[in-house]
Amino acid sequence: MPSLQKTPNVVLVTLDSLRRDHVGCYGGRANTPCLDRFATQSLRFAQPYPESLPTIEVRQALYTGRRIFPFADHFSRKGDFVRWPGWHPLDDARVTMAEILRHNGYHTGLVTDVYHQFKPAMNFHRGFNQFRWIRGQENDLFQSRFRIPMQQVRRVQPDSDVGSVRDQMLRQYLANVDSRRHEEDCFAPQVFRAAMRFLEENRERPFFLSVDCFDPHEPWDPPPWRWEPYDPDYSGRDYIWPTRIDLNTISAVELEHIRSLYAGEVTMTDRWLGRFLDHLDVLGLSDDTLVVINSDHGHPLGEHGYIGKDGLYMHPELMDVILLVRDPTGEGAGQVREDFVYHSDVLPTILARLGIEAPLPIDGIDLGGSSSGREYVTSAMGEQFFYRDRDWWLIVNRDGSDPKLFSVLRDYPACAENLAGSESAALGLATDRIRADAGGEIPALDPVALRQRGPWHERT
Repeated sequence: MPSLQKTPNVVLVTLDSLRRDHVGCYGGRANTPCLDRFATQSLRFAQPYPESLPTIEVRQALYTGRRIFPFADHFSRKGDFVRWPGWHPLDDARVTMAEILRHNGYHTGLVTDVYHQFKPAMNFHRGFNQFRWIRGQENDLFQSRFRIPMQQVRRVQPDSDVGSVRDQMLRQYLANVDSRRHEEDCFAPQVFRAAMRFLEENRERPFFLSVDCFDPHEPWDPPPWRWEPYDPDYSGRDYIWPTRIDLNTISAVELEHIRSLYAGEVTMTDRWLGRFLDHLDVLGLSDDTLVVINSDHGHPLGEHGYIGKDGLYMHPELMDVILLVRDPTGEGAGQVREDFVYHSDVLPTILARLGIEAPLPIDGIDLGGSSSGREYVTSAMGEQFFYRDRDWWLIVNRDGSDPKLFSVLRDYPACAENLAGSESAALGLATDRIRADAGGEIPALDPVALRQRGPWHERT
């Protein structure tokens, strides 16, 4: 392995809701020249998967190297409306990436607009010497929603959503972004510009910087010049937050435009990520900085009759994510690894590169070797479990009911033909492996800890 003149800095970039099939270097649909260029300088992992999801669960695994699956110790926090299993603050008994690197002499920084992390008591800024929270994403209670007339909400809302909880969710978001005038005012530009300032201020000392960007998470409202290349002739309404809408209530043209809005958000995020990576070069930091870029999960865009994130729809459009590792020595540049890997592998991989031993046991493995050695991956979201190996893709309820088994070789990524009724051996092996990963028995969730999520206006 080539040697460096100094201990490398570390940059961890997390992009929320970025589908693998929208990244060019993975053969995706969207225009992502910056990620594509970065991939030529990096070791690209072709089969990374979230070991549990959504947002907070992934960051638990990413920061601690520990598995969250299968949520045996789930509890929900007062004051947070999200009730997904595993969605809770960082466990005090687990040591984080920031704490480990800070203890080893790194100046640690967090820049994020993922507002779930800075809700009261969530504690995801633990271990950081400095942190920057960029306000206003999604339901962040940042501005008064009453400043926005409902007529303005209707302009970005499907008719089927009128009178639903989405009314106030959209109203809150539109209030948060009401002062936006230029692309630089969008969230991804704000995040990466703040990250560039961190580099400028801390380049004279070893640093660890986590850049956690909520984009391309919904709502999808990039500037027109970002989505128009994907849908140049569209002239209808922009449905910027169409989660869980009845697809029968919108036209095929409108559905395609929703997809174009998402693709435009991806392209805008890629552009500002590229400016951040260029800034590493300008400051002379690229040659001694380890950079890891990942996404936490994808986002269904109607492929299986659904727009949104839900464990019932753990198909490739939700589960396929990205992972790229650029070593400052150039090791692995341009190579592709087909191993099954998890977010929990990122921490031990970084520590191994820095020559730091984890102070507590972790579940992830160092990806610097020749192979992860995994034959399969398991994951969970809500009450649903996921399994994938080289041949089979399974979505199944926690109690084993309603299995959906698809052939990877013949039916990926469509996952259209459920073979659970005819492939009993494959189904049995997959469910046995899920059970084994869960510790031998799949625990039931406490119904008190997992209360039904109420209307949005009651949550806030």
